[in-house]
Amino acid sequence: MASFFRTRSRSSQFIESHLAQSLMKSALFGTACCILLLPTAMAQDGEARQDTVIVTGTKNTEFGGKSGIPIAEMPQAVQLLESDDIISTGSRSIEDALRVVPSATVAGSRIGSGTSNTLRIRGFGAQIMRNGIRQRFYEGVDSSALSNIERVEVLKGPAGVLYGQSGVGGIVSIITKRPTDSFESEFALTLGSDGQRMASVDVGGPLTDTLGIRLTAEIERSDTFVDYIDLDRENIGLAVVWTPTPHVSANLVAEYLNRETRNNPGLPTIGTVIDNGVGTVDPSTFLGEPDYNQQENDAPLIQAWVDIRLSDDWTLTPRLQYSEFNNRSLSTTLLPPVTGDPTLIDRVGRNAGENDRFYIAQLDLAGNVQLLGLNHDLLFGVEYSDEQVNFRMQDNVPCGVGPIDSLEPSYGCGPPTSNFGFLSVAGVEGTAFYAQDQISLTERWKVLLGLRYSEFTNDNAFITAFSASENTADLSNTTWQIGTTYDLGTGFSLFGGYNTGYDLEWVIGARNRNGDPFQPETSDQAELGLRFSNSDLQASASVFRINRNDVAVPDPADLGFQKQDGRFTINGFEVEGQWSVTPDWSIRAGYAFLDGEISKTTDPTLEGAELAETPENSFTASTAYYLGAVELRAAANYVDDRNMLNGGSVTIPSYTTVDVGAGIQMGNWRVDAALSNLFDETYYYSDNLFVYSIGTEDRLLPGQPRTFTVRASYEWGR
Repeated sequence: MASFFRTRSRSSQFIESHLAQSLMKSALFGTACCILLLPTAMAQDGEARQDTVIVTGTKNTEFGGKSGIPIAEMPQAVQLLESDDIISTGSRSIEDALRVVPSATVAGSRIGSGTSNTLRIRGFGAQIMRNGIRQRFYEGVDSSALSNIERVEVLKGPAGVLYGQSGVGGIVSIITKRPTDSFESEFALTLGSDGQRMASVDVGGPLTDTLGIRLTAEIERSDTFVDYIDLDRENIGLAVVWTPTPHVSANLVAEYLNRETRNNPGLPTIGTVIDNGVGTVDPSTFLGEPDYNQQENDAPLIQAWVDIRLSDDWTLTPRLQYSEFNNRSLSTTLLPPVTGDPTLIDRVGRNAGENDRFYIAQLDLAGNVQLLGLNHDLLFGVEYSDEQVNFRMQDNVPCGVGPIDSLEPSYGCGPPTSNFGFLSVAGVEGTAFYAQDQISLTERWKVLLGLRYSEFTNDNAFITAFSASENTADLSNTTWQIGTTYDLGTGFSLFGGYNTGYDLEWVIGARNRNGDPFQPETSDQAELGLRFSNSDLQASASVFRINRNDVAVPDPADLGFQKQDGRFTINGFEVEGQWSVTPDWSIRAGYAFLDGEISKTTDPTLEGAELAETPENSFTASTAYYLGAVELRAAANYVDDRNMLNGGSVTIPSYTTVDVGAGIQMGNWRVDAALSNLFDETYYYSDNLFVYSIGTEDRLLPGQPRTFTVRASYEWGR
């Protein structure tokens, strides 16, 4: 232990320098917030107030909160989920809500480690955006924090031009609630299976003729279907909109998420999806230590932006975001069974903590010009980002854990044990410039062009009891997009294009055998689709090919190193739609076919191997029928079998879940009841999201069993 701290002292100057930089950036960020709000104060002094109106959060057709692109003209497939649908269907998390997206693999339950580890779209990981700004780890704190969500937009495929680092599979764009034109409020109480107890409030409206506010909050104290795991969480959201003049609108969003539970190690593969010859491990089994396992996460978030109308055609929008991710994890990790006993599972203890800070500042200029006889909707932007990630693995584990019987677990901590302790300090500072042009070639034919250049400086320190290393790397990436939509008339339109993305997360700090830093992973998608929309039916179908490029794979010249010479490919087809059969009856359905493989690697035996958690077939369907004030609902979701790891040997079986529910409106009261997984289907999923050469097939997680939920709410002003 002493040697660990002596080694740390050798890099103390490096760490202190980063802490000082972080404090300075916090101060500068606060100053920038004041500067961001200054135009609103100046505008209020120079403009008459009697003509101003509140700018509210009513629905708009623009994707992502900043793109300027109407959803109907996006050259990529998009699906929308409104907050009313999320609530009425009894969704407990983002994963639940996204089950209506046919290409989304969302088997996860709330006892997993977080959305960020399980959510896939079109076979690849998805990036969470909040009000048009990228989120790092925030979504992993509490995927069941739904109280402040107005709608969720799912963009399929990479989209790096406007949003920077983006998931290969797509973007889950969360638009939060805004103040409304009139005073509205709702109070709700939710009770359900496994001791679920949750209360929420949503209240807001205009305070003055120029100022609106909205407050949402939720608190939950629940057990779960896994033994010894309970769930204590809180989330609160504040939205403020100030419109001092018709030309200026200032927005503030502040949120806080907190989640405390026991860390869940999952279940062994042998005894669940692989027969152990003795018996099946019950999905409710807890194989950690009740007196030791602990998971505490919290994440504050502040966003501020001002829309300043410079003229009828041009708007200037500065944006700022500050967020944190703080985590303490006392966990046990499952290892392979003890030799000769398939039910006795070996384990190891972990004692870790993380404290991360993220800053993003953007300045966008959007406008419209006529050039060469064509109409151009332009967007120019610059972005500065700074990420400070501090992860510590303690070299002392207070709980000594040994093997545990997966069929008849017996708990108890042994003496404290040692662990490989280290401190990792990473800083990524980036600058990006981007431009987008929506060109109207005719009234029916639109073309989208986009270009982004990003560069980063990455500083890393890795400190153990035996050594300390520091390195700096300069990284860069150019991302581009071309897309088009064509209105065929009678409700039909074509869309398609080629779009690209990039990701730093899985290459930060890595170097090849020559000492050169890894550059960002890249991705690309080619897609062609057809949309149809009228008053009763909205549907789309598309074919696509997605590549995840520059994947780190073993270097044949030295297997102790990796090289960026891998590629994963998915060819697919997807169709989805919503049909209002009658004014009282609606149907929603979708199907996705995914053919995913390792298309390039240095190991010939793995070329053509299947990708992890990529079901070849998946299907979703739901229906709602109104009988006066009563709403009846039903849904089904099928997911094909799939690999546990990329190129792995373990197959996770297919599953089908069926949900039913009902709701009734009685004046200001509404009651919704939902029965999820009606037939109590047992199914599993893995959380090995991006792993290629490092991973495990020793553990997986169980899906949510049959669950009953009832929600009663009282609202007025709506």
